[in-house]
Amino acid sequence: MTQFKSSLTRRSFVQTVAGVAFTVNVIPAGLLRADENNAIAALGDENQGWSAEPGKASYRIDGLAKVTGQSIYARDFHAWTMPGWPKGEQPVMIIRAINVEKPFVGLELGLLPDEAKSTKVLYGDEITNKVSRPSGVEHDLDVDRREDILRGETNLPGDIHWPFIVPRGQSADFYGQPVAFLICPSRKVFRAVEKAVQFNPAFQIYTGKATPKPGMALQPLTDYVRVADPAGGDDIISYARNGWDANYKKNADVYRRRIKREIGSGKWKRYCADCSMQAMDPMFMEPESGLAWYDASSLSLTLVVGTQSPEHDVSDTLAMFAGPQNPVMVKTVNLVSCYPGGGFGGRDKSIFTLNLALAAAYGGGRPVRLAYDRFEQFQAGLKRHACELSAKLAVDDRGKIQAIAVDMDFDGGGRKNLSPYVAQLAGLCAGGSYNIPKAAISSQANYSSNVSGGSQRGFGGPQAFFAIETLLDDAARDNGWDPIDLRRRNILSKGGKTVVGGPITETLRLDEILSLAEQHSLWRDRDAARGFWRQRNLLYGVGYAMSMQAYGTSGDGLVGYVGINLDGSLTVRTDAVDMGNGSATTLAVTTGAYLGNNAASIEMGDPNLFSQLQMTTTNGSWNDPGWTKKATGSSSACLTAFHQVHAVEQASKVLFDTAILPAARRLWRVDGITAQQTLWTDGALTAPHFGLPPLSLRDLAVDIYGDGGNVRASLVHAYFQEIWVEADYTVPKSGQFHWSIDGAALFTVGAAQPTLVRRANGRYPDDASARYARTTFAPCGNLLALTVDGKSGEVVVRNSVSILNAGRIIIPGLVAGQSQGGVAMAIGYTLLEDMPPGPAGPALGNWNLHRYHVPMARDVALKGQELITLAPLPGDRTAKGIAEAVMCSVAPAISNALYDATARRFRDLPITSAKIREAL
Repeated sequence: MTQFKSSLTRRSFVQTVAGVAFTVNVIPAGLLRADENNAIAALGDENQGWSAEPGKASYRIDGLAKVTGQSIYARDFHAWTMPGWPKGEQPVMIIRAINVEKPFVGLELGLLPDEAKSTKVLYGDEITNKVSRPSGVEHDLDVDRREDILRGETNLPGDIHWPFIVPRGQSADFYGQPVAFLICPSRKVFRAVEKAVQFNPAFQIYTGKATPKPGMALQPLTDYVRVADPAGGDDIISYARNGWDANYKKNADVYRRRIKREIGSGKWKRYCADCSMQAMDPMFMEPESGLAWYDASSLSLTLVVGTQSPEHDVSDTLAMFAGPQNPVMVKTVNLVSCYPGGGFGGRDKSIFTLNLALAAAYGGGRPVRLAYDRFEQFQAGLKRHACELSAKLAVDDRGKIQAIAVDMDFDGGGRKNLSPYVAQLAGLCAGGSYNIPKAAISSQANYSSNVSGGSQRGFGGPQAFFAIETLLDDAARDNGWDPIDLRRRNILSKGGKTVVGGPITETLRLDEILSLAEQHSLWRDRDAARGFWRQRNLLYGVGYAMSMQAYGTSGDGLVGYVGINLDGSLTVRTDAVDMGNGSATTLAVTTGAYLGNNAASIEMGDPNLFSQLQMTTTNGSWNDPGWTKKATGSSSACLTAFHQVHAVEQASKVLFDTAILPAARRLWRVDGITAQQTLWTDGALTAPHFGLPPLSLRDLAVDIYGDGGNVRASLVHAYFQEIWVEADYTVPKSGQFHWSIDGAALFTVGAAQPTLVRRANGRYPDDASARYARTTFAPCGNLLALTVDGKSGEVVVRNSVSILNAGRIIIPGLVAGQSQGGVAMAIGYTLLEDMPPGPAGPALGNWNLHRYHVPMARDVALKGQELITLAPLPGDRTAKGIAEAVMCSVAPAISNALYDATARRFRDLPITSAKIREAL
């Protein structure tokens, strides 16, 4: 059986040097083994069935492991499958707040069955008591430090503490906040406890009345004001030009009021929209799950989790236990990074890992297991933000957009997470794909007592694009303009500016997307189709919308490792996490460009890479060759094709320049041969004009490993902010090179530590580009056809066409899969998935798929879906991150189709059949 070679590696980092590592393999439990280096997981895929020609894949590298049920998710592992762990594990149940209006007093432990009396109950006030370290020395808990970590670095009033566990006598800050941990001695006891208390509100005791928590906006706030120069010069005012200084704030207030007055003055046609979007659960396949073991003898904490942000989890866990006053001393955090089983923002900076670590610290030295069921995931998991939005659009008689004013309020729920940054990107997206001379956009995320919001797929784009795309259709219908032609009159192009004043530095190809939509039979023949469905007593409509979703943060740090093994196979290592978007497969084939072969194995979620570069991000500048602006970030749905691929591709090039080519010269005995004179043919390195024998990677590996000091692997750090940092590098015995990275480390045969390679003569981003908000975009247009039953209000999506500028497509099947998933997710968001706030929603822990209606195959027009991708421009190798772009314009396309079918405008999501019946 072909199996996936995975590397779920235990790493030690930050405060310690890695010790002997163990392996977790993607094979049934009990078949664990270490490879020859005792450092990475080794699971043979001798036939490499997934791997096609270099740079291509026959199927996902993890595909067989997933469909054959091998152990790759955190839920698949138990303490008894982990080498060196105590075999017994303690299941943990987190009891979560179902009341935020009264102080929590405690649990009604009398409801526990007799067999559950041995369950350990951990209250919030108990972790502030004096406890003993392993040495027996007692210390007070550093409460302030703990609360500082827990509130997530936000500037909040002092009476909101966000403890991990609500202390008895205090009220919860938000629904779903833990009020107690139940640490059960066995699975049998856990099941008895679960049966007795999971859906029993009487188990939690609340009395009295709490002081209401003040409302607040989570910092930073987003306030974009732009007034373009009519003569085409520099903006009169914009965030990109002026930055966020006191002068900008003062003048922005003046211009904001002026723009809003001008929109309402009557000089232009004005169109207004008040929109509301509900919170949405990511509903990923695997609810959050993990194992943890605190070994007091070594002061080490080992975590087995599927996470989107392994490095953040590690640093946050270390910080949580830092300080001399902490009752639990943790010197080392080890992380086994498993496949998450879906993510798309739902696991980014999730509190799950910290809760797991806390349970382990108080687990009495035995491993603990925290595994949410779907009820718990609904109650505790991160959500897409609910949003209230008000927008006004001004259009002149020629159909040219003159101004826009947008105010957005996102419900951040009880934790900061990435909420203000979601609001920030939404501010950019509010201007859509259009040239708008005057813009006044305010966007903020607010604290509430609801379940926490996070950075779910789209990152504010689905909310923001909805307003402008539906307003444009209103303007078209009001004036008798063709909706697609109206968009064409206003689209951005290279050299234009966004609503923050940031320049468009790439060819967007929006006009091509519009033309393909205009020429498509779904649009062209919509009137004939309307008659067909009318005969069947159904209303029919076709809607169009487009988006220009950004990918990356325009300030991204990436790491990539590529090594050649003794057998000639290639290994890729990355801190990136494959959330189901195919990152593992894409990065495994990325080596093909420079090394002529796909990687045989890939290690995802390795948080130890950046530290090996010994670079710093503090108190420095680009003048310091060991400094970089950002180390790494969390994995996101759209960071693979452009960002992570670049890092792995550059690591492949560095390995070629410093290891492969020198080995080839030695074997060929031709010192002067250059990279340009070589060619990979059928997986072997050739020199066509020299008549030399082809060299396989195995031949090259034997030479490389035959002499200590030869380079066997490369690790690079790359940074992108409008441009990639690039610089010169000098490598002893190899020469001088120019690479598009800002730092590297070379691993040599026989050496315990890598050789650091520092840059010189670099090209760096200028300061202004940090104010552009984003500079990389993946434009997408969506045509959507649907029918409406005028009596029942039932909507059936009949056809969906996505027209996407994805740039260079690395693996077409993955792009198609992302498109299908994006359309399905957006249809659910728009028509089906309703999640009320407060107790009416999942806050009480009693929600599952019987209440939350996700789309099924019949809802997403699988047979009627079509994806059209633009062919790359000649000479352009840019691959775009598209996982968020493919869903951002679906919701407004549905609303526009409903408008076309019913002549009624729906702007409150989800657009349910009940709302449609009422409107009709």
